[in-house]
Amino acid sequence: MVPLHVDALLHATRAMTPVVRAHAARPASPISSHAFTVDGQAVQELVIDLRAPGIEAKPAIANNRLGTTASLAEIAAQNHAVAAINGTFFDAGGDNFPAGAIELNGAFVFNARGTLLGFGSNGQTTMLRAAEALSLDVDDPSSPTSAMWPWYLNRLSTNPMRVDVLTPYFGPETRDPSALVAQVVGGKVTAIHPGMTPIPSDGYDIELGAGEAKTPIATRVHVGDPAVLTDTVLALPSEKPVPFAAYPNAIGAGPMLVQNGRIDVEPSLEGLDEPDILNAETLRSVVGTDRAGHLVFLTIHEANVWQEASIAKALGLWDAMNLDGGSSVGLWYEGRYLTPPKRALATAIVVVER
Repeated sequence: MVPLHVDALLHATRAMTPVVRAHAARPASPISSHAFTVDGQAVQELVIDLRAPGIEAKPAIANNRLGTTASLAEIAAQNHAVAAINGTFFDAGGDNFPAGAIELNGAFVFNARGTLLGFGSNGQTTMLRAAEALSLDVDDPSSPTSAMWPWYLNRLSTNPMRVDVLTPYFGPETRDPSALVAQVVGGKVTAIHPGMTPIPSDGYDIELGAGEAKTPIATRVHVGDPAVLTDTVLALPSEKPVPFAAYPNAIGAGPMLVQNGRIDVEPSLEGLDEPDILNAETLRSVVGTDRAGHLVFLTIHEANVWQEASIAKALGLWDAMNLDGGSSVGLWYEGRYLTPPKRALATAIVVVER
């Protein structure tokens, strides 16, 4: 797909009409709320000063457990948040697991291609098209090979040849009775069990599917072996590693809408090619930053992703990405909904005051 820039707005989008401000909160507050009409569409906006003392934004998982849901207000309450917007895509009505990357407290808990928004500890943010590369090494002194080549991080799978990693966000235990599981705590394998196995609260499980458990890879795992799990952020489309340690919390969705102040919509680079996501004129939610570094939440009454990008650009966003849309769209601030979602959610982005 040819990139769309500010001087080549989508032909299906009418010329942008002036932004009409309907309300503004007190300017002294680190969070301000506004309502606009942009190109005939109602837009709700929150602007958050992440450099204000005590203000922090981060992703949140409903009930701190993947595969579960809660209302946006409940997720806000669980995190003592003052503001929240719906998060990434998820299998609503199915297993409720997310379809976008999530990093919490310096560790990824779910990997996926898309646009990734990282939150730094000092209020800084970064946004890029990215994927994550999971690696796992178990050091067997008797073998020259330590790589375990994991397939998944906290994903449901019954593939018998898989190697996956399951952390406490997956749940209290593994779910495959035919798998072989090695528990890791403190960087060492502490136990090996067949079947469903507890996931240590301060570690993770390495799960080998029934077929993989019969291969030589299983013989390279012993109690006491050192284990090292890493997750590397790769820029797309180059797939070059990107330093990400400065951003201990992150959430992925997409596609990218605005980059460096210019409309830049290329869903194919992110593996997003579903017409329902891209072309439907439906409720939309946006997260981004303006030129001054403020975090911005938007909900838009009706738009496709290109119209959504145009609106984000018109409102001054320097970088912006699409979040889950349709029935998931929700914006919550100071105890009430500015845009009420029509279903329970798996994830959100929350703003807390310390």
